[in-house]
Order: sequence, then structure tokens, then C-alpha cells
Amino acid sequence: MSLATRWIGVLLLLGFMAGAAAAADRPRGAALTEERIALVIGNAAYRTDPLDNPVNDARLIASSLKQSGFTVALHENLDRRALIEALRDFGSRLGENTIAVLYYAGHGLQLRDRNYLIPVDAEIRSEDEIPIAGLDLGFILGRMSAARSRINIVILDACRNNPFAGKSGARAQGLAQMDAPVGTLLAYATAPGKLAADGSGANSLYATHLARHLLTPGLPVEHVFKRVREGVVRDSREQQVPWESSSLQGEFAFVPGVASTREAAADIDAAGELAFWNSIQASTRADEYRAYLRQYPNGRFATLAQTRLAAFTPSPVAPPPAAAPTAAALSELLPRVGDTWRYRVQDQFRIGDLYLTAKVDGVSPDGIAESWTTTSDAKLRTTVVPLAPGFNALPGWSLTPPEFSPYLLAAGGLKPGQAIADQPRRVEQAVVALRGRVEAEEEVVVAAGRFKALKLVLRGRSAVRGGSVSTEHVVWYSPQVRRTVKYTVSTHVGSTLRESTSFELVEFRLNP
Repeated sequence: MSLATRWIGVLLLLGFMAGAAAAADRPRGAALTEERIALVIGNAAYRTDPLDNPVNDARLIASSLKQSGFTVALHENLDRRALIEALRDFGSRLGENTIAVLYYAGHGLQLRDRNYLIPVDAEIRSEDEIPIAGLDLGFILGRMSAARSRINIVILDACRNNPFAGKSGARAQGLAQMDAPVGTLLAYATAPGKLAADGSGANSLYATHLARHLLTPGLPVEHVFKRVREGVVRDSREQQVPWESSSLQGEFAFVPGVASTREAAADIDAAGELAFWNSIQASTRADEYRAYLRQYPNGRFATLAQTRLAAFTPSPVAPPPAAAPTAAALSELLPRVGDTWRYRVQDQFRIGDLYLTAKVDGVSPDGIAESWTTTSDAKLRTTVVPLAPGFNALPGWSLTPPEFSPYLLAAGGLKPGQAIADQPRRVEQAVVALRGRVEAEEEVVVAAGRFKALKLVLRGRSAVRGGSVSTEHVVWYSPQVRRTVKYTVSTHVGSTLRESTSFELVEFRLNP
């Protein structure tokens, strides 16, 4: 055992006792299916200037959510007391094992940067009556945050013309921009401060596109709303631009599965991207440029967005390449509880893209306890990843090759020329011993950005009846990310390519 490895063991024992206790009770791997619940509200029968479509919209969205596996509570034309009761009941059903969706169609107002849902019996005669007549959206957001549901989605189709404007004296129109609590996606039918049309047909533009794209198998929730935005922008001739604020920390698809490449490209529309960019191009907020890059990683403004984002992010100072890692340096390479990484997986033999998110739950001498979510199913998986070199398979998971040592940098440091002990991996019917070597330090560009990384290559070959199996794993590690930034796997049986998979970091969040 190297001196650096001994030091890192001491650091783990002394500095991460809480994480050790949490990981000690955790099984090696587990998969939990979560409950899906939804509250859908349509308010149309207002005493002042009733609306045409919210009830129809609520019924449409409720039907789509039921088809995607949600238990749905549908309510129509709620007065203030009924609205409070519906939200209170919904909040009481939330828990750590729930995926929760709230859809509200009807009138909504903002006052002093707070948003209010308006019941059908509201009679607002002055601005100061809005908090009394309406219901502060913060009420249900607080319930969602306290319940610690992994996924919370709040959809506000509530930016329609304000019939109380002349009476209330309220100057602001539409809804106010709000930051999404952790684990929450806030979706607005139109940009903050703007108005959305009620619609001339049976449903609003927003509800029509949402109901359609919500049912696309394997489509990540962020991509669902991107498609909705593109469709609404196109059909409204850029008069209405839907908006989202997200702090989701895991993967979620309304309909689990693997997204079709053909379908993933079908609704890409230049007008949607342009409208999104126009709405943020003067922004001084880094998270808005990150939001653009998440949704348009190869967009026409991606380079400009990365340049502006870089202005908000201090450049990391690279350690001296020849210096041996100190105990303090190695501790900086360890992940922290709450660190999150999202990867896009592409496979030559699969019909489309898959998204994976890993989140650190605990750090201990036994390894890194992680939670994994994917767009392929509704399960939350847990595993413990050792720091030592080796392959780590997720429980009940076979859609991707097993991951190789994502935290190898923190296990003792890596440097060009360093060899890794042979690593066995079962491929087809053969066990292949892969010999690893750190080949170089190089710059790698992925959707999450540009990083300095160490490139590790593992290769192996094994004889089988009638030929041979050869496989290669290439892993790029970045100290800035504390984990893998890119990973490719290829396997040949004889001269035939049987496996061709790539993992690319799309985004990440690190705790200080």
C-alpha cells in the first residue's frame, strides 16, 4: 500500500465519521421504485371575467399524467377554502419516496415578487387584497421542500390576462420569477412578467404541447419542457415563450424508456432556441447560461454562452504535474455529500440517448455511497463505490457497461505513465483481463465544459471458441469535477463490433 493511500485512509477515518455511519447501514446495492402522485387544478368559472380553457386543460393534463403512471387528484373551479384543502391534502401525501407534480391552470397574480394562485370566488378591489384573496405559491413549495421528495414539478399555466388589473391597481403583469427549491422544477406557461393566451380552441397552446410531449418515452423532463417551449414559440409566432427554473438533482422521464434519436431531433426548431437566447442574452446570472447550455449544448450560441459563463467562474489552478499528491491535495479530490453529476449515454446499438445522474449520499473508508437515477425507469438505485480500482455494476442494471473507478483520483492520485493492476471484466462468455495505464494529461471538451483531465486506457483480449474477445475502456478524470468527465467503451468479438458506448458529463454540482 502506498504512503498516499495510507494517508487517505486516515483522512477518511478522521474526517468522514458521519458519512461512515450513514454508509455502514447501507446495503451494497438496492433499487427502490418510487410513488408518483399529481395534483391537477383547473380554475375557469371566475365571478370576474371567466376563462374558457383551464378546466379543459386540467382534464387533458390529468389524462396524460394518468397514462404515465401517476395517481392523479383532479379538481375544477375551486374557491379559496377548497383550494387550500386540495393543496393541504396533496402536501400531506408527499414523502421521500414520492415523485410529485402540481399543475395549475387559471388566474395567477404577482405582488412584490411573490406569486398567488387565484380561486374562482376571488373579488379583488385593491392591490393589498391579493394576499387575502389568493393563495401564496410559497405555501405548497414549502410543503414540497419539507417533504424532501426527490422530484417536484410545479407547472403554472397561470399567466393569462389579469381581469383584476383595473380594480386592484397592480402594476406588474404575469407571474414573478422564482428560484426553484432544491429538487424542484418550476415551469411557467410564459416568461416571468409576460402574459399567455387562454387559447382560441379547446385547449391552450401550452397545455396542448405539454400533453403531447409528456408522453414521449425516455425523454428527460428538461427536454419535455424544451420541446413545449419550441412548439409554443412557433405556434404563437414568438409572442409566448415558456420558461423554467430547475434545481433537479436526479433523472426523471414522465414515461420511462430510452429516447429515440429520430424523435429527439424531430421538434428541434430554430425559433425556440433563438427566443430562449434572446430572453437571457443580457443576463448577469450564470445559472441562466447554464440552463441554455443544458438544453442546447450544441446550439448556435453555445460558444458565446460558455464564454459568458466562464466570466462568472474562476479558472481552476492546476497542480504541478510532477509533484506527488499530498494528503491535503488528495482530500480535495474526495467528493462531498450532495455532489451530483449528470451524464448522457449514447450507444451505437441503442435506439437513442439515455441520461444518468449520480449523487453522493455518504463518504466513508468503505467507499462512496451513491444514489443513481435514470430516464429508463422509475427506480432509485443505491450503491457503494470503492476507491480502489475496479468495475462497479449498479444493482438490477444491464443497459450500460459497468463503470470503472469513477473516484480513482482520490484513491492516491494518478500521473502519466502510471500502470493500473489488471482488472477482470466479464464480456459475452469470456472473462477479459484489462491492463490499464495513464497515458496522458489532456484537455477534454464535453457538454458540461472544457476540463484538464488525465486519460486512463484499459485494454484486454481473451480467447473464446472460434476467435477472441477484445475490449477497451478509456476514462478521463478531472480534478475540477472530482469524478469522471468522459468514458468510452468498445468491444469486438473477432472483427465484429459488439459494444460501443460513450458517457459524457452534461452538468455537475459540487458542494464546497
